[in-house]
Amino acid sequence: MNRHLAWVAFAAAITAAGCSRDSGASGAALFALHCAGCHPDGGNTVNPKKTLRAADREANGIRTAGDVAALIRNPGPGMPMFSPGVIPPGEAKRIGTYVVTTFR
Repeated sequence: MNRHLAWVAFAAAITAAGCSRDSGASGAALFALHCAGCHPDGGNTVNPKKTLRAADREANGIRTAGDVAALIRNPGPGMPMFSPGVIPPGEAKRIGTYVVTTFR
């Protein structure tokens, strides 16, 4: 099973389990759990031209934590969609804040 399909299966399993409450975890911990598999050190294993570094994010219209949170909900090709049942809104925002402050 390729990495993308594995993440889609993982996200579906978490959604089916009903994990929808905000855990209160830090953005770094949430990133490690949900994102680092495909974005190690801010890279991108699926599309190396779309890293989490500021220049690449901004070139793709992703400038703010809110933009990152929106992308979590409605990603492009190659990235699984994370519903609010998988990553609640507060957690998505914390991931976004972590991304824009960490990967410059």
